[in-house]
Amino acid sequence: MKNSLTLETSTKLYLFFSLVLVLNLFAQSEKVHAQHDNSQFITLTAIVRLPIVLKESSGIIVSHPNRIWSHNDSGNDNEIYCFDTTGILIRTVEITNIANIDWEDLATDTEGRIFINDAGNNNNNRTDLAIHVIANPEEFASNTIQASTIHFTLNDQVAFPPPLYNRNFDIEGIAWHNDSLLLFTKNRSTPMNGYCKMYRLSQNPGIQTAFLIDSVYLGSANSDAQVTAASINHATKDLLLLTQTKIIAFKHPQDGNYFKGLKTVYPFSFLPGQVESIDYVDDFKVYISEEGDSNQSGYLYKVDLPDATGLSANFENISFTKKIIDQFLFIALNNPEDQINRLEICNINGVAVVISPRNNQSINLSNLPNGIYILKIFFNKGILTDKIAIFHS
Repeated sequence: MKNSLTLETSTKLYLFFSLVLVLNLFAQSEKVHAQHDNSQFITLTAIVRLPIVLKESSGIIVSHPNRIWSHNDSGNDNEIYCFDTTGILIRTVEITNIANIDWEDLATDTEGRIFINDAGNNNNNRTDLAIHVIANPEEFASNTIQASTIHFTLNDQVAFPPPLYNRNFDIEGIAWHNDSLLLFTKNRSTPMNGYCKMYRLSQNPGIQTAFLIDSVYLGSANSDAQVTAASINHATKDLLLLTQTKIIAFKHPQDGNYFKGLKTVYPFSFLPGQVESIDYVDDFKVYISEEGDSNQSGYLYKVDLPDATGLSANFENISFTKKIIDQFLFIALNNPEDQINRLEICNINGVAVVISPRNNQSINLSNLPNGIYILKIFFNKGILTDKIAIFHS
């Protein structure tokens, strides 16, 4: 790594970067070859508003690129709805022997059967968690059907509700994989600890226990860490998790554990409304649905995953310059085509403690206590990271 130091203006702040160089009392600049998360920004393209009957869309599956099935959130009708990419409602199917207590996601197997997740559990106090199973709706003509049901408990939940710091039993994402169902939590702990848990459950109706497999850290803020939906591509076996700010993709699970596989984060280039569901259209494209309000439904979005664009999240050739002036850290990407979206300083637990204004290339360090921090540079191609240590004189 090559470094160039130039004297600029005086400041009473020491700044220590990942190359183990302590800057003195003067402002200095330093060229750094980037470390990075495996990440890349993605853009959501609004296709159409959902049919008006789907104001609270909370799960989708794609049976054909122009046929999407969805349902509404808790307390709504016990129905699933099929619509197309022009927003036209094609069909309504009532599931006559169950109620919509808190439907939160849909999954499908290789035969097209639909699994309806009725395990939404905002208060972490439910003892009637269920997943309902119906036949492939593309293979029957009736607009009514009955479901079989998996009744289950979570093997690590012993209190209903648990203490506030342990409220991580709200199942809002499900996906089918190899004759099993994988369940994913929307973390509602206070304070937020940032972890999503993954459970495994048999696909067979009856009374069962879902067993905890693993957990993964997704972020310090609710919007980053709270999973609202999941999807698995039956062809590639890739897993997607959805939050309000990003898609997290997992490839190459180890011994069936996706969280030990390759993880890639796709932050949204702009934040949509309340996104609640996701499903693959093909290997490189997904649909995402958004919850609406009392007046209108939300949007159906399309996302082209980066593998389909030919872009790479490999930033080995990207460098940037760091410079401190009057206790502000200034960042300049050395490729003029690269644009900074925002900067973050995180503590060693990954919690963002300072966030710059949007499109700002500087960040204020004056209020940070002495210590080791992580610098995150969000830019048009992804996220760059670097360690810094701050010592005020």
